Amino acid sequence: MITAHVLVVLASLLAVLSLLAGYIRFQAFDDSTFNQASAQLIADPKIRDQVATTLVDQLYANVDVQAQLEQALPAGQKRLAGPLSAGLRQLAYRSAQQLLARPRAQRAWVIATAAAHHRLLLLLDNKGTYVHTNGGVVVLDLRPLVIKVGDQVAVISKLGAELPPGTARITIIKSNQLSTVQKITRWLKAAGAYLWIITLLVAAAAVWLARGRRRRMVREVAIGAAAAGLLVVILRRLVGHYLTNHLVTTESIRPAVSDAWNILTRLLADGAWTLFFTALIALAWAWLAGETRSALSARRALAGKLAKPELAFGAVVAFMVLIVWWGPTPQTHRWYLVLAATAILALGVEALRRQTARESAAPGS
Repeated sequence: MITAHVLVVLASLLAVLSLLAGYIRFQAFDDSTFNQASAQLIADPKIRDQVATTLVDQLYANVDVQAQLEQALPAGQKRLAGPLSAGLRQLAYRSAQQLLARPRAQRAWVIATAAAHHRLLLLLDNKGTYVHTNGGVVVLDLRPLVIKVGDQVAVISKLGAELPPGTARITIIKSNQLSTVQKITRWLKAAGAYLWIITLLVAAAAVWLARGRRRRMVREVAIGAAAAGLLVVILRRLVGHYLTNHLVTTESIRPAVSDAWNILTRLLADGAWTLFFTALIALAWAWLAGETRSALSARRALAGKLAKPELAFGAVVAFMVLIVWWGPTPQTHRWYLVLAATAILALGVEALRRQTARESAAPGS
């Protein structure tokens, strides 16, 4: 029994790691999931406004608007170039905010981020070398969006074309980091793909070793899984709070960082809540298979239906179809997780069928 309890603790810890690994696998290495998150980021007003500010700052950092205005103004009005440049900057901010609120500009953002992400994945998988500068880097190129921002303001629209080629490029990975990151990628992908299976096997071993007390061991495993899910939810909130309020020193960008954290880690929270509610179902099974009066009464009421396999297992299939149709979390659309959950639920129903059959056959029942 001591070994079984140790395995329960191990399964609970592995459940936390499985949630993190699965989250990284999809959020970081899956194009579709990444693109959805990118679209959600640019659709968020606070993040969108911060991106607009960054684009305008890039425009003004690489184009001397004041000098251009001084050349264009008559000799007696050149002193107005400074105030005009500042005023145009504020106009550019508002124009950039309006631009990024449009579907076409948001699509351009998603296309730019998706292209950089896809190139990065190919590079990490060692399927090609995608570099944009002589230094050998993968970058996110926002130069087209910067030019579009400049085009929104008539006075500086022609200046956007004068942007240097390397403007508004965010370095994602450098060539001297490639080997290390590729190794980490392989480990993370393997963990995301297989760690949840190891977690299930460890939990199953704990239940198998607890002969005569398997129902109680299922309850312990369920409690551990629920605790793992809640722990991840709490850690997500604590890390987000620390990131926003301690690591981000500029007050004006904290709302955007907070929203970005919530969007980028939503998949992690979904996985944690999926595990938590799955554990609640396991706890409900442990109660139903228990020795309390309410459990005995419930089993007697269900005995007739459990005795018919077509009804018992038909209910399992119907329940899982309903869950998939509802799709409360992305995890309920992953076929291998749905298949594993269906198999485990069917095993639980079969155990209840055998238990009620024994009870019905017992003398005095």
